[in-house]
Amino acid sequence: MNALQDVYKEELINTLDTREENLVKVFEENYLTTFLKNSHDFIVKELDCWQGRADIVLVKTLEEIKINYKQAEALSQLTNSTVVSLLHYKSPRTLDYICMKTGLTSNTIKSSIRELQKADIILRSKSGSFYLNELFIIPRLKFHAYEAKLHNWKRALYQAIQYYGFAESSSVVMPKRYIQPAIKNLESFKRNGIGLISINSLGRTKVILKAQRNQPSKKAFHLVGVGKVIKENYNI
Repeated sequence: MNALQDVYKEELINTLDTREENLVKVFEENYLTTFLKNSHDFIVKELDCWQGRADIVLVKTLEEIKINYKQAEALSQLTNSTVVSLLHYKSPRTLDYICMKTGLTSNTIKSSIRELQKADIILRSKSGSFYLNELFIIPRLKFHAYEAKLHNWKRALYQAIQYYGFAESSSVVMPKRYIQPAIKNLESFKRNGIGLISINSLGRTKVILKAQRNQPSKKAFHLVGVGKVIKENYNI
């Protein structure tokens, strides 16, 4: 079994600069797994939070996850997460307010509200306004997104920038063999807070530029990510 594993790893490393999926695998196995500090941290691939599909995301769990599968499934829908992002625990919001803030029709919002009520995420006040159920605790997760590219650093940078909509940090990963054009344009990465990481022919990683850490710029997109990763990794 060890010999087979060695052959598998050697094949991955030998093809990391020709096959993008193998670049992702080597990056995960040789680097990203070292950041799994507790049993509740995990890694997801191909995470789509409405601003592109991140190749791989490290999910850091800051506290015990207390929402159920039905609630995670509801949050994974953008309209539902958009509504949730506008609500508070003690300050009810009217239907008109939600429609005005989202730009969506009242029928669309009503349908979303019904789904969120069935999932025990929101409650309706006596006056007909809506607020978050105090028993529903939004999980505190941090997303660190990574975009892997063999050659096209400009496209990788563009995609990595989009991930700040839902993630706390975002980086580009490239083979050392092809990373020099990106390094020559490092200022573009710095200006946008995007990290840059290389992987050499031995599978060793080097952080060329550390990503800046920020709050996700779109709360609704972050909540979509929360819903998706919990739904797909339920009972983690």
